[in-house]
Amino acid sequence: MQMQIAGYRLRSPGWDDDGTDNKPILVELTAKRWKGLMLIAYIFAVLSFLLLGWQLWSGIYQPLLEEGLKPETSPMAVMGETMSGFGGIIGFLFLGSAIALSAYARFMAWWRHG
Repeated sequence: MQMQIAGYRLRSPGWDDDGTDNKPILVELTAKRWKGLMLIAYIFAVLSFLLLGWQLWSGIYQPLLEEGLKPETSPMAVMGETMSGFGGIIGFLFLGSAIALSAYARFMAWWRHG
């Protein structure tokens, strides 16, 4: 269906389409391997935050609730001891791996386009 207004031809969308036009189709081409690596990076990030939170709880808040506030201990010393414990070190390793793996997967997904 076509109409003319002031010398311009107007077309209604879909009326003259006979289905033979080759229109571009947008397809998501990012491969599943890059999405899988992103998922692993997110899991590492969540694990790192859980480990760091557990280490903070066991190093700072649990002793504070059990023993009370001791003015002779410095908060920065307690924080340093807490983050240098097993959970802190493993948490920071997981966080570094998550950041590196996420950056690699995003770059490769962009570079290869699937």
